[in-house]
Amino acid sequence: MLLTRPAVLALLALASATLAAGRADAQAPAPRRTTAPASAPSSVRFAFAGGLSVPAGDLGADADLGIALGVRAEGRMRDPRWGMRGDLSWDRYDGHTFANSFSYLSLAGNLVHHERTGRFYEFGGLGVYNSRMQFVNGADRSDTNLGMQAGVGVTLPSGSARWFTEFGLTSAFTSGRSSIWFPLRAGFWF
Repeated sequence: MLLTRPAVLALLALASATLAAGRADAQAPAPRRTTAPASAPSSVRFAFAGGLSVPAGDLGADADLGIALGVRAEGRMRDPRWGMRGDLSWDRYDGHTFANSFSYLSLAGNLVHHERTGRFYEFGGLGVYNSRMQFVNGADRSDTNLGMQAGVGVTLPSGSARWFTEFGLTSAFTSGRSSIWFPLRAGFWF
C-alpha cells in the first residue's frame, strides 16, 4: 500500500482540475449557433482493449511484465464532455519468486472527462478486484477486494471504429501487500 496515499491524492488533484476547468468554461459566453444541432450519438458505446501491464510495489518485486485485456461500455451524461464507464478487465503476470502467476479480474466503474478537443480524456473510479496467486508448490490463493484506477487516454479517429490508447494506475487494496500496476492499453470503440 506504499503508493495508495499518493494515488488517492493524484486522483483528487485530477478531479479538482477538471472541475475547475468546467467552472471556467461555464463563465465564458456561449457561442452563437449558426447551424442545426448534430444528431445525438448512441447513448452507450462498447470497446475492446489489450496491452501490457507493468507491476509495481510488492507485486513488481514478485512478478514480470504482464498482459492486460478488457471490455468496456461508456455512456455520456447530460454534458457531453462527461461520461460513466464500466470496465471488465483481466491482468496477468508471470511470477518469478514464490508464485508461478498473479492474475486480477476486475469490474470497475469510472467517471470519464473528455477534453474540448474530444481526443484527450481522463478517467478515475472504484472497482471490485478478484486476485489469484498460483504458488510454485501447486497451491493457490484467491480473494476479492476493493480497488481504484485512474488514468489518461487519447482517441484517434479512424473510419467507423475509433481507436484509442491509454495509460493508467490501478491499485487493488489487497491485505498484507501492495497490488499496484500500470496498464498501457490500446483498443477500439464500436
